[in-house]
Amino acid sequence: MGTLKNNNFLLKSSVEFPCSYIKGNTERRVFVNIAYPEQETEIVSTLTSKGFRRNYNHMYIPMCKNCNSCVPSRINIDRFTFSKSNKRNLNDNKDLHFVKNQSYNKNRFKLFRNYCEKRHSNGQMKSMNENEFINFFHKSLNKTTIYDLLDKNKKLLGSILLDNLDEGFSAVYSFFDPSQKKRGLGNNIILQTISMLKAQNKPYLYLGFWVKESNNMNYKSSFDSVQFLKNDKWEFKS
Repeated sequence: MGTLKNNNFLLKSSVEFPCSYIKGNTERRVFVNIAYPEQETEIVSTLTSKGFRRNYNHMYIPMCKNCNSCVPSRINIDRFTFSKSNKRNLNDNKDLHFVKNQSYNKNRFKLFRNYCEKRHSNGQMKSMNENEFINFFHKSLNKTTIYDLLDKNKKLLGSILLDNLDEGFSAVYSFFDPSQKKRGLGNNIILQTISMLKAQNKPYLYLGFWVKESNNMNYKSSFDSVQFLKNDKWEFKS
């Protein structure tokens, strides 16, 4: 493991390990630890705007040899307009409630495990146990917000963990009931978050890395007014 420096942060580089997104590739990350809770909002906001992603209590960005497939993405809320399919999704799910809920409950972990087994059976998250999930979802040093998607009987259908940023939210992780295929719950969670940011006059929703070669990432490029970070500049998709 090496160490890099810039003017504001002490950055460390990882060893190479199997890529999480492209089979057969290796990945190397540059990361910085979030060590001081009183500085967490500034650190997370600044590094997120520069393309970093949070995982537990550190921020990272891939820096791989001969590969630049991981492209940071965000939705420009000011420019975003709801398409016909977006409006149809919201209308089809108007019976659901998108509610803030910071408290832990076992149903959330059960839904998370079910989602990982059905949708990401080969992913790293599948092996996460309950204590690890609690640390990941509920014990971050930085300020976070959790929203649940509930049906009329208060059954949990989805959740999203958001980092609170100076200029909006970063969607750290979301999951939903994989048996409810016709509802489009994954998109609905994002659309509900966009609606909330519009009401708060916040400019951005960061979606993490978009990887063209990964089918699981395709939804990120489908939204209106999505921007990608290329050569240190945020650009709208062409």
